Amino acid sequence: MRLLWLFMFSAWLLVTVVTSVQAWRAYTARNWPITDGVVTAFYGTPDYSYSVGGTSHTSSYVSCNEFFTPDLFVQNSAKYAVRYPLQAKVKVHYCPGKPTLAALETTFDFRIIPALGVLALVTALCFAGFIFGWRSRVSVWP
Repeated sequence: MRLLWLFMFSAWLLVTVVTSVQAWRAYTARNWPITDGVVTAFYGTPDYSYSVGGTSHTSSYVSCNEFFTPDLFVQNSAKYAVRYPLQAKVKVHYCPGKPTLAALETTFDFRIIPALGVLALVTALCFAGFIFGWRSRVSVWP
């Protein structure tokens, strides 16, 4: 039973860490440097090209919140099509340590905070299950 708790703890820890890192990136995006870009294509979200330090990059993240909610663009695709038409000039916020990561909008959605709390709680419960060896009260053997 402890092996199951360890597996669950590991899985939830991975999800919690990845989601937290992406949420942190989204939160700090408002302080990222800005460069000029241009919308080059549109497939549900605009693809835009920009240059950092002489190197060209292409990205399709519109909102920084898409870092931790990848399907967010589905809800906003129609808005994006109007707001970012082909060949539109855009301001691109790019991550200084990883210029391939960029977004056009940097308004952070704080509704992720309670979700991160729930993820942390589930992870902690799985860790406690592993440490204390919680077992099911149902026995398959007499």
